[in-house]
Amino acid sequence: MATPTPRRPRRHRVSPWDRNPLLRPADRLEAACRLLAALMVLASLPVAVMIGVSDAAAAGARNESENATKTAVTATIVSEPAAIAVPVGPGVVSRPREATVTWTAHGRNHRTQVTVPATAHRGDTVTQWVDSSGGVTAAPHHAFDAVAEGFDLGFSIVAATGCGATVLVWAVHRVVTRRHSAEWDREWQHLSPGPGSPPSEHSRR
Repeated sequence: MATPTPRRPRRHRVSPWDRNPLLRPADRLEAACRLLAALMVLASLPVAVMIGVSDAAAAGARNESENATKTAVTATIVSEPAAIAVPVGPGVVSRPREATVTWTAHGRNHRTQVTVPATAHRGDTVTQWVDSSGGVTAAPHHAFDAVAEGFDLGFSIVAATGCGATVLVWAVHRVVTRRHSAEWDREWQHLSPGPGSPPSEHSRR
């Protein structure tokens, strides 16, 4: 019984440096593009990490600076909370309770309308964050916010690189496939001429 010849791994048989004489130049080009795409994605990983870490550090410093200007004050609800319909999607409506609140900061009285808990009533107090001038501001940033921002940026870089590499491989594959189809059509026309066509040299033999 003859011993079967071991087959080389597929990734080697389709590599651009394969010495197989049956491997067409277009196949080598497609293999080279696949290799380039893989290297692009791998190279984007350390770049994404460095950029993500740098962005997280910058965002952390910025958030820390902004948080230093924010102060929590006690605001009093001066109107009866009411549910406000807010569309958040097709057929989906959110109804948070809002009320007017007042507080005193830097010797001045301030008034605004904010979202209050569902159990809040007129005369209750809530915590309101204000800036250095006593105006309304958002709650302080959490330390994790900077990390999440850096991660999102790094992930976006890898995802964009992966999408670009995928489009490159797909485009090259389409071009190579169309070229192969055109070559096959020409060969079949040469081997099988239409009715009324003079016989080719190959058919005369």
